[in-house]
Amino acid sequence: MVRKSVSILTCAAFLFFEYACTHIVQQPIVKVNPVKDQGLEVRSVLKKSGEVVNFAEERPGRIEKDAVVGESLATTTRDVAVPKANIKSVSRSEAGVAEPEIQEIKLKGGLVYRLKDDPSISSIKEEGDHYIVALRDRAKFSVPFSEIDSVLVKRPDSTKTFLAVVGVGVLAVVAAGAIAMATKESCPFIYSYDGQTYVFDAEPYGGATSVGLKRTEWCGLEHLKDVNGIYRIRVTNEVDETQQTDELKLVVVDHAQGVKAVPDESGNLHTITQPIIPVSAREKKGRDILPLVQENDWIFWQSWLEEKSPSDTTDIRDELVFEFPKPLGATKAKLFFNGCNTLWASQMVKRFLELYGEEVTQFYAAVNAGGAAYQDLVNWNLRGELYRLQIRAETKEGWVPKGTIVGGGPFISEDRIYSLDLGDIPGETLKLKLLPPAGFWMINYIAVDYTDDLPVQTTELAPVQATDRSGRDIRGILSQNDEDYFIMPNIGDWADVSFLAPPSLPGLARTVLCKASGFYDIHLEAKGKPRQDILGRFLTEPDFAARYALQEYVRWAQENLSKAKK
Repeated sequence: MVRKSVSILTCAAFLFFEYACTHIVQQPIVKVNPVKDQGLEVRSVLKKSGEVVNFAEERPGRIEKDAVVGESLATTTRDVAVPKANIKSVSRSEAGVAEPEIQEIKLKGGLVYRLKDDPSISSIKEEGDHYIVALRDRAKFSVPFSEIDSVLVKRPDSTKTFLAVVGVGVLAVVAAGAIAMATKESCPFIYSYDGQTYVFDAEPYGGATSVGLKRTEWCGLEHLKDVNGIYRIRVTNEVDETQQTDELKLVVVDHAQGVKAVPDESGNLHTITQPIIPVSAREKKGRDILPLVQENDWIFWQSWLEEKSPSDTTDIRDELVFEFPKPLGATKAKLFFNGCNTLWASQMVKRFLELYGEEVTQFYAAVNAGGAAYQDLVNWNLRGELYRLQIRAETKEGWVPKGTIVGGGPFISEDRIYSLDLGDIPGETLKLKLLPPAGFWMINYIAVDYTDDLPVQTTELAPVQATDRSGRDIRGILSQNDEDYFIMPNIGDWADVSFLAPPSLPGLARTVLCKASGFYDIHLEAKGKPRQDILGRFLTEPDFAARYALQEYVRWAQENLSKAKK
């Protein structure tokens, strides 16, 4: 499993979608074009029944017409006995291990059984005059889209790798080009060099659509590796917007083994040593969602949009209640949350802005000035919870706000810590409630930790080398948060940035974060007079923005269904 949810690489791909068919539908599925999309690999399939089918890395699944097909790794194994007389060499795990594990055997005829790189091999053991290789059988797999909830796909090219979690529809085809360029409306992509390729690892400051909304974000770089003392990242513009990055640095965090170091929204580091998942996680209709949020993996909770109707004003939000055990007398907790906004939520940013029509520039100016327009926007976001989700806790006085979860994504779901004051919560149970508007949020993992933070050692790194696509040196631009911006106005713009990796500290583990500050300007098709009939209701009518977004979603789905039938 992977922690981060991302979507399709920026090569041409075609998207399947159907509104009333499946649970996770905010992110459409990829349809493979046999010429342009041969690199797409299906790694795992989540069925509606809850079953997960994994494919071997060297034999990924594929999409054919309206089904995912391939050879999955079965849970049963069979033993293959290899006589020692046929063995050329044997490799074991590192010295110092009490019972070194056999990692590889090479046969004289050239065949190699390698435990590390082949998930179809579960073990290699020595028994008498033979080596016993336990092989997982492969099972033929074919399942129609109608039975699938979501798929995990990988899209590599010669320089970059992109992982994706995409929801599955059945009937309609959206011939819209790459998913990122067609539907994403947020922030630069950051790729980490893992020693072999660049892997998509972060998309900072989502939602910062003007200089007045500029913000700094700390994103975990899970794939980044120290290669000969250097950390390398690549920053790219892969969507139709102008991206402006003020500061770009790395924060290296050295901490105790077995401990997770996780930032809060302000970049303060916290440690997670005893995460406790919920004992209960349910939607308001009683549906058990614990299997979707109890592991930090690629399986997400999202709204069941097939059950939603824009005309039903009582069901525009979901209601999620999480119940945790709480030590008696505990007065504080750290909420460990991994989630983000959906792809549709990202698309709605552009649609909301285009409602201002030819006056969108004046709207931007008013927000950037930091006055009433800015405060109206902040208040609207807090009330509507489209891009900032309130955390509510059950107290003696009822449900009380305890903080807010910042949005982001939609392709990367980051780990975040939110500190909770529990002073008014008696007893040995902590109940938290989230009320996400339909179609705007996806939740991967939620847990609490009641332990005190452990000490960590942090080192902030400025770039030692940074060049854009023209070869220009941009180290000075990226080294300070000083309103001197590295600007990427076009799709295909990029920069390579390198940092000196500090020596590792004995006995400590390491986490590396990207610290990025900036904003972006979406390239809008804003025309005509502003739609004050809609914009005014956003500020005065509770949940009207979420209802409007759901109406737009249904209309978009129906339009693409019609296209597919032609």
